Amino acid sequence: MNLRRWDIVFVRADEKDPVGHPGVILSHEDLLEDDKVLRLNLLMGSKKNPAQTAAPRQVLLNGADGLEFLTAVDCDFVAVARKAAILRRVGSVSFERRGEIRRKVRAYLGLG
Repeated sequence: MNLRRWDIVFVRADEKDPVGHPGVILSHEDLLEDDKVLRLNLLMGSKKNPAQTAAPRQVLLNGADGLEFLTAVDCDFVAVARKAAILRRVGSVSFERRGEIRRKVRAYLGLG
């Protein structure tokens, strides 16, 4: 699977997880293309009801990004996942939301 930064993928939480959870890849393409690098960085997401609002640390993604359901991506924690745990790629974060994610990751991780 050819992965890029900003791709939205589904990642297994463990070996028994057949469906996986949505995540946004943050790792640089050099690391993603290197077969010797077995892990990647991503922001994890969770399904949201349309009536629910996002927490200040979250960015909402939807069909414009390739998802079938409204998804809240947490920007306050960068997770590490094995490349082998990626089940499928479903889309890519829209250009407008990339800026929002960048701002929130910097703010919530204290990066300026």
